Amino acid sequence: MNRLVKIIRAENSLSLIGNLVFALFGFANIFILARTFGEDDFGEWVLYLSGMALLEMIRKGITSTPLVRFLSGSGTEEEERSTVGSAWFLSVLVTIAGIILIYSGLLLFPDPIHNKGFDLFFIWYPLLSVLLLPLNTALSVLQARRQFGRILNLRAVNMGSFFVFLVINYFWLHWSITAVVIAHLGSHLLASLYSIVKGWDGIRFIRYTTKARLLEQLHFGKFSLVTLIGSNLLKSSDTIIIGIMMTGADVAYYSIPLKLIEVIEIPLRSLVQVAFPAMSKASRQDKPEEVRKIFYRYTGLATLLFIPMAILLFFLAKPLTLLLGGAAYVGSFTIFQIFLIYSLLLPMDRFSGVTLDAINRPALNTVKVLCMAFVNIVGDILVIRYFGSLEGVAICTILNSAAGVIVGNLFLRHDLGTNMLRIFPEGIRYIRESVLHFLKK
Repeated sequence: MNRLVKIIRAENSLSLIGNLVFALFGFANIFILARTFGEDDFGEWVLYLSGMALLEMIRKGITSTPLVRFLSGSGTEEEERSTVGSAWFLSVLVTIAGIILIYSGLLLFPDPIHNKGFDLFFIWYPLLSVLLLPLNTALSVLQARRQFGRILNLRAVNMGSFFVFLVINYFWLHWSITAVVIAHLGSHLLASLYSIVKGWDGIRFIRYTTKARLLEQLHFGKFSLVTLIGSNLLKSSDTIIIGIMMTGADVAYYSIPLKLIEVIEIPLRSLVQVAFPAMSKASRQDKPEEVRKIFYRYTGLATLLFIPMAILLFFLAKPLTLLLGGAAYVGSFTIFQIFLIYSLLLPMDRFSGVTLDAINRPALNTVKVLCMAFVNIVGDILVIRYFGSLEGVAICTILNSAAGVIVGNLFLRHDLGTNMLRIFPEGIRYIRESVLHFLKK
């Protein structure tokens, strides 16, 4: 039992559990809401969430990623205070700019906004963006300090409280979609208040803001923002191009394997959240060998875990596709099998980008992502134009990921002196050491 507790409390495990909880609550919320409201109301909710996701991505790129990077390697208490305080100041500025932009749009184009169903987003997101400030900053601070148990607590308070409301509303209250949005705001307020009471948000450090720290984070943030936009473009470009050049039915057909492959990314995302602050700290302390070691170990670990997972899922592709999409979409299992080949390249691609950010070379990571987007978009257009094949579109995903691995490796070899041949030996060594450490406990 003690060994089990130690495994659960390990950084990698807590990060994985946190991402699984986040994903499960997300699926459960959609499941309930889709059965609570009609298509129009549910559509407005989806637009509200989509708009929120877009603007929160922008805020994350400008504020959260730089905060994690620079706080991870802070050497003194004074440096920590100025780093967190400057991040707070920058977050407030970005939030104010976003509020002005949104309300200006609402005043200038009220009819189109109403007719297209964006009312919920334009009315309520500005308030949500303010309520999110303490929560978002706390999550970044806790990630930088690698306190993933506390992140799990915050996620549970935030999403758990909203889920409880949705269940009560479904069975007893039957309130409107506007009430659901207000409850959504309330759940974020509750989590933000919890972070403030616990002292995790760092708002008290805003008075330690310095111009130097502010400019440092802003410089890093402009590149991480473009990288995030490019990454999201990579995810959405297939669907957009298929929708433009083919049919809505093709988009639906392609979306089933696309949703399945997103589940596989959960453990990778968890490992990245652990590795990024560790590499950032080593980089800030001028320990390139330590950065290389972390890169090799986590990339090797993730790849070695993905190989048996991909083989197993390759043979389960047809029943999984049938389970998620039904008989009408079961033929898309071949696309999922192609995606599984792509998944084997994901660890090298993702960790090369994260490592470039960790060593304070975000501009190179941006170049890498833009190269991948170029390969994917051009490839999709050519494949659809000449072959009309969804499988060909999936193969383009493999090609863009391979481009990311090649470009990322070239940059890391030049700036960090990495050798990709060391990934698997270091990954195996890391797994062996972890197992031996566990058995000795």
